[in-house]
Amino acid sequence: MGKFVVFSSGGQCFAIPIEVTEKIIHVENLTRIPDTSVYVLGAIDYDEGIIPIIDLSERFFQNKTAITADTKVIVISWQDKKIGLAVDKVTNIRSFESTDHETSEEADQESASYIVAFIRTEEGIILQLDVDSIFSGTGKQELVSLINR
Repeated sequence: MGKFVVFSSGGQCFAIPIEVTEKIIHVENLTRIPDTSVYVLGAIDYDEGIIPIIDLSERFFQNKTAITADTKVIVISWQDKKIGLAVDKVTNIRSFESTDHETSEEADQESASYIVAFIRTEEGIILQLDVDSIFSGTGKQELVSLINR
């Protein structure tokens, strides 16, 4: 099937395709941005630009990520732009076979449409994310606005 970055956020394991992942970095020099959604941790200077950092646990579970030595930012390509996802811990880079994936054609596409598959492992279920679908509506507009400043 392919290689994935596996990480935990809010007590749940997630996987994103390695193709959308640019880099995994430590959380540092974060600049907070006033009047943004609670899941926008802030922004960092990255390469030759500024990228917003999203607290994935806050976005999905309304639970702030505690910044520890294990906390990482996964820099991803989102809608042809770069953003950072703050996660509790990056577990590993792992390959999964298509037989490990379980998808449902009848799933409610509005509810958690960013979850594209359930990956069964010996350790438990890992949720595979479609990073382009994590934000929609006003959340998407807010991020695009932050990136384009």
